[in-house]
Amino acid sequence: MSTIALIFLLALNSLAQGVEKLDTISLEFQRKVVIGDSTEIVKGIVYYQAPQKMFVQVQEPVNQIMLINGGTMLIYYPVEQKAFRIKAKGPIPMPFIQTVLSVMKDDYGLTEMGYTLAKHEKKGETLYTYWDPPRKLKKYLETFVLGTVDGVLVYTETRAAKGKAIAKSFYKNHIELAGKRFPLEIHSETIEGSKRTKEFVIYSDVKLNASLPDKVVNFQIPDSVPIEEVEW
Repeated sequence: MSTIALIFLLALNSLAQGVEKLDTISLEFQRKVVIGDSTEIVKGIVYYQAPQKMFVQVQEPVNQIMLINGGTMLIYYPVEQKAFRIKAKGPIPMPFIQTVLSVMKDDYGLTEMGYTLAKHEKKGETLYTYWDPPRKLKKYLETFVLGTVDGVLVYTETRAAKGKAIAKSFYKNHIELAGKRFPLEIHSETIEGSKRTKEFVIYSDVKLNASLPDKVVNFQIPDSVPIEEVEW
């Protein structure tokens, strides 16, 4: 994950507490990342349980389970019988699920996170709003740009401080979820110096407030598998 994407995901984590109507989320995903001549495709299923628990079952290219619960992340490889417990100083970002949580909030949750609206302009059908980050993030981020068409999210742009990096995302193929329009496709591009990363995410079978499988709710790494502790 790029530096700028990680910083913004950390900022978005506070939104999970504010989406009271979403107790659980489940979805299937396909994520393709292209860096130069290298392409990686990951497929799997994600389950979310409010307020800060996420279970990821990666199906391709490897069999992997990842469980995030607040500031702890467990990574388990059933075939290799290996496991890692990563402890962080704060909440760990929740990829995939965070998009759902953010879309459910007015103005993408920016006001709630401490962003202030600097200006707005309309180009064609798209309304662009420009947001200044809260003081605690100003040394990391510059203006955040939000693009909407008739209130539907279609574009975001994040710039790292001093122009060190820029990330742009385009949101497509929207469906209605809980009265909001949620994108099933996200195309992103991040530029950090000479490094350019392209990411294509496709969501499917999105379900809100459905019962989670027992394997998710009561997941435990087998006692026979040693767990390597990692500080983050």
